[in-house]
Amino acid sequence: MPSTNKKTIIYCEKKAKKLYDEIKKSNYFKELDLSIIFCLAAAHGFREGKFLELADTHSGGLIRVEYIENNTELKRILEAIAIAHANSLEILFEKVKIYEIAEAYANGGIRILHPAIFNNSKGPDFDKEIEAEINEIVKKLKK
Repeated sequence: MPSTNKKTIIYCEKKAKKLYDEIKKSNYFKELDLSIIFCLAAAHGFREGKFLELADTHSGGLIRVEYIENNTELKRILEAIAIAHANSLEILFEKVKIYEIAEAYANGGIRILHPAIFNNSKGPDFDKEIEAEINEIVKKLKK
């Protein structure tokens, strides 16, 4: 039976919330909305196969679903991840499940993204590397 199509908050684990906050304050990401950082974490998690269901969620959540729903590109990235994860287009009828899948991949991905940012010795080329990685992820999702 399909799950309800109503979800208003995207959640993360308490530990992950601290990682998101640190990333948001960093030079590379301070101008970006948390919804973009969430999608980047989900894409990294998907690429690396790090699907980690949430255990100890942050009570306030991370972002409102409407921030994703109002951005076609972000919404399509999460839908593509969900389709690939479920291996079925039917997942598109289950909006809650799409976001639950994204939460789990972002939960794994934020643990990859955070050290990549803060343990980076590559200097100013880091943003170009991230862009190249995002392009690679999008190509994989299109297959």
